[in-house]
Amino acid sequence: MSIDLVLIQRFEAVYRLGSFSRAAEELLITHSALTKSIQTLEAKWDMRLFDRTTRSITPTEAGRRLALTASDLLAHAEKVRADAIAGELQLNLICGPAVIDTLMHGALLEFRKTHPQVAVQIETMPPDLASERLLRRQAHLLLFHSTTIESLKNRSELKLQRLASEPYKVVFRPGHPIEETDGSLLAILAFDWAIAGFDTRFQNALPFEQRELLRQRGFPKYRILNQSACLELAMRSDIVTMLPASAAAPLVAKGACRTLPFPGDAFFAISAVTHAAQVPSRTVQAFIGAIKTSFAS
Repeated sequence: MSIDLVLIQRFEAVYRLGSFSRAAEELLITHSALTKSIQTLEAKWDMRLFDRTTRSITPTEAGRRLALTASDLLAHAEKVRADAIAGELQLNLICGPAVIDTLMHGALLEFRKTHPQVAVQIETMPPDLASERLLRRQAHLLLFHSTTIESLKNRSELKLQRLASEPYKVVFRPGHPIEETDGSLLAILAFDWAIAGFDTRFQNALPFEQRELLRQRGFPKYRILNQSACLELAMRSDIVTMLPASAAAPLVAKGACRTLPFPGDAFFAISAVTHAAQVPSRTVQAFIGAIKTSFAS
């Protein structure tokens, strides 16, 4: 059964205002046109929506039930219309927290040079929820660790494009006792760790021995969806964190922190994720290009 949004809009106005005359005036249509619309809707759905007398109208039980959802339906339709009008002028991204801290500021500045008119909204959430948002067309682009995306149940519906891959560095304050260790995984796990967005999917993809050791040591002790907060904890205490090599390098150069290689094959491997059944818009492609340019520089 098709739903005519114009008829729903006219029903909602009559219900809300309690008057055909006032509703017709608000909608800028004639009283007879409004009356015919309500009659058409009642005929389509085979139900009365209002009981009418010469002096008043009263919603029926069916009319009251429809009114409960009519406003939400019309609001959703307006959002769809606004999105269609905005088109290439709105970009909604969902990223892992480390991606936001590491890549987004440079990418946004690069993207802004060529697309100053585009509004960008960036948020973070668990990757499984993010992928559902993407498939429901409520987001245009995801930026997550490649290993995490590969493990999702709806992986076949997603298209991945590798953007960045570099080793992680163990990051700590100058003079930290970790410098006196041999740098092995067993040794560095003796300290408390703060990690931004470390999730079970990433951990489960690690080699068995490494995964079990992390599990046994309760790694990480502090899981915070903000890389800057993790870094601040590391600079002010004996807590340890990790950063992509390119993010750690300028901090080391300024003497703000020290680093060690993270044992094993732990890489900051980030992919752009789009809907496999859709061609990314020019705006999405431009933003992916901006990330690549920013990361390369």
